[in-house]
Order: sequence, then C-alpha cells, then structure tokens
Amino acid sequence: MIYFNNAATSYPKPKVVFEAVNEYFNAPTCHSARTGLEVDEDDKATNARQKLAKLFNVQDYNQIVFTSGSTEALNLAINGIGLKKGSHVVSTVIEHNSVIRPLKHLERDEGVEVDFVGCDEFTYVEPSKIEEAIKPNTKAVVVNHSSNVTGSILDLDSISKIAHKHDAIIIVDASQSAGNIPIDISGWDIDLISFTGHKSLYGIQGIGGLYLKKGLNVKPLKVGGTGVKSEVLTQPTEMPLYYEAGTPNNPGIVSLDAGVGYILEKGIDVLRKRKTEIVKTFIKEFENYPEIDIYTRGEKNSYVNFCFNIKGMVPEEVGYVLDSSYDITVRTGLHCAPLILKPLGVYPWGTVRVSPSFFTTDNEVDKFIEAIKETVKTFVRKGK
Repeated sequence: MIYFNNAATSYPKPKVVFEAVNEYFNAPTCHSARTGLEVDEDDKATNARQKLAKLFNVQDYNQIVFTSGSTEALNLAINGIGLKKGSHVVSTVIEHNSVIRPLKHLERDEGVEVDFVGCDEFTYVEPSKIEEAIKPNTKAVVVNHSSNVTGSILDLDSISKIAHKHDAIIIVDASQSAGNIPIDISGWDIDLISFTGHKSLYGIQGIGGLYLKKGLNVKPLKVGGTGVKSEVLTQPTEMPLYYEAGTPNNPGIVSLDAGVGYILEKGIDVLRKRKTEIVKTFIKEFENYPEIDIYTRGEKNSYVNFCFNIKGMVPEEVGYVLDSSYDITVRTGLHCAPLILKPLGVYPWGTVRVSPSFFTTDNEVDKFIEAIKETVKTFVRKGK
C-alpha cells in the first residue's frame, strides 16, 4: 500500500515511536508523578511537555496540558473562556469542524454571536478582514493556523496583535501546522493553542494538548482524580493538574515524547522540505493538465498537502480508482471543513487530498503520478 493520508494520521511513525510504546507496554506503568509537580528522569509526561515547549517556544512547560486531541483541546478552550449571550466571536471559513461545531453550539444554545470571515482564491484570510469583523463585544478570535484542505497558512503574529488590540482572546487550531511549520507561541503572544499528536507530531491516536497562557481564566471540561493531592476536595488549581483529571493516556504521552523528540533531532525544516518537494513535484507534473484542478496554490501555503480534483469525476471516484487499481490511499470528500469548499467552488463534493510523509519514497511518488495520468486518460479523455 502507498499511504498518502498523513494529514489525517501519519504513517509510518518513526521507529523510535514504536520502540517507546512497545517498551511502555512491556514495563510497569510509567512514573506516577505525571503532573509535573514531582520531576523524575523517567517521567515521560514532563519529558514530553519539555520537548513540546522547545518545539513551540513556550517558556513554562507546565502551561501545556494533555488532552485526547485537538477536538477536546478546542472544546476546553472555546467553552472554557466564559462566552455567553452578548458575546461575539470572529472565526474563518477555513476552519475544521473541531472549531466550527463548538462555536455553532454556543451560537445555538447560548446565544453567542459568531462570524466566519471569508478567504481569497488561495483560501488565505487577510488579517485586515478579521479586524473588520471585530465588534465592541468581540471576546475571542478563533483561527486555523493552516488549512487541512489546501494548506494555506495564516499570519498568526498579525492576527494575535489585532485580537489583543481589541481586548479579545486568540485561540488557535494548530492541528495541521504542529510538526510541519515552526510555531512561536511566545513570540506571537498566543493565548490558547491546540495540537494533536497523531498527525505530524508522530504520536499515536488519542493524544494531543492545549497551551494556555498564564493568567487566563479557563474553566476545566472535567474534574476528578489526579493521582496526587487527594485530600483536596475540589480540583487542585496548580498547572497542569487543573486540566488533567482522570487517568492519563500514558501510551499516547510516551509516543508523543518520542515523536517530538524525533522532530527536534531531525529538524522541522528538514522534515517539511521533503514533503514540500513531493507536493511541488505533483503540482509541476499536473499543472498543464486541463483536466486537473489544483487547489494547493499561492505563496502563503505549507505545501505539505496536494489538494486537487479531476474534471468529470467526483472525488470519491478518484479515491476508489486509486485504491482499487493502484493500492494508493488518499483522502476524499469534505475533510471535516465544509465552509472552505464553497469559496473553492467544490461544494458539496469536496476534493481529493494527497498528504505525503517524510518517509515517502521516490518510487511511491512516481507511481502516484503515473496513476493519476492513467486515470485521466482512461476515465476523462476516453469519455470525450
């Protein structure tokens, strides 16, 4: 199988991730001082937080809390900042449903006003457009760092300055950018930023996290056991205890520790360079095919995804042909990001998304190119 769905879940993982998880399952439970209040050299949770803090430029690693992934992290952030009737939120049309749905639920259930700012032809959202949407009652600006569909990258530094200028909190979904694009949380003065572990951070499914700036009043999603301070009958307020009630996903934390360690060792620019080389090779091969519409475009793009359609074929058909005839796995459809599809002119069918890996071989690249050219020849040109 040729696997080109790394934007959903990365595969294969680096060998060190498999080794770390296997070692965990063949040994007693990892160090019980998971909270960061007691630090031991074998405390994988602390080690993982420290590595994430280095990768994201965070000053205090205990401001990073673990969740089941970006969806939980974004629910914690969006629902925890106290939005209520009379509050206004600015977001964008390039968002994933992990942002759209919590906001739409607050709109429906609490009377929160939500505006989704439009994008240009490259699915880029100008910071000035976000500022134009801000009102006197705007409490938060919620934005995707990088589109999971086209790969467009937003200017977080400018958007953060705009949000704070208007006394609004900035919440960022970094699900696609974490591990792909350098993130500077301290430099950009981000308030809350979510990440998931199973994509480009090379962890397993079920682990992710949220960074919370010191001083923010964010209500936890849950309270309960923490493994320490059992004599306290309310949730301990120390970080990260306050947001980590319940049994932690230790295998996930171990995998994240190993995955982020691999990124820091290799260098994020090295990993990204390989992916962008592959995507730009695809673009070069297909840009002169009138039958192929390419949506990964523009200067402000990560170029780690190749997003396209073949005229005369719905995306699911392309995906079926690639899978059944060539054993190539891609992602097709709406990609859990329905609002971006209308500006692209592909609603309700969506697109084909190809997301290679650092480990993708040149042979796999060549096979995909040949598969698409044969598909066009067989199903489009012969049909004319």
